[in-house]
Amino acid sequence: MQLNQEDITKLFKKPGEKRYDYFIKKIVENEEVYGLADEEGWALLGDDSDADILPLFPAPELAEAFRQATDFDEYEVEALDVNELMDWLDDMEKDKLLVAVFPNPELNGAVVEPKHLKADIQKEFDKEVE
Repeated sequence: MQLNQEDITKLFKKPGEKRYDYFIKKIVENEEVYGLADEEGWALLGDDSDADILPLFPAPELAEAFRQATDFDEYEVEALDVNELMDWLDDMEKDKLLVAVFPNPELNGAVVEPKHLKADIQKEFDKEVE
């Protein structure tokens, strides 16, 4: 389902916790997750403690809206298979990377450790199997 501008605006206005839940359900349902990448790799956000934070989105339209609103002009929206993401999360945990789950253009969103995200995605997958 294609998201229109109104959908995008509404979703970005939801509290971080609600966007997190939406993210988990959507990426398990569609088996894809979206980020921003250029030829050198994935776009990262920083925080006050200098941690690298990977922003991820549940739909390409949301990643594109974020990209435009945050001056990540040199980046493109890139899709990633959710199973590949699950493998990545282990490496990200080792590298002390964090994940910004569906941040809005003000850069607000749930920032979680990869192992927490992986556990929540796995829980959602297990629900689908039942």
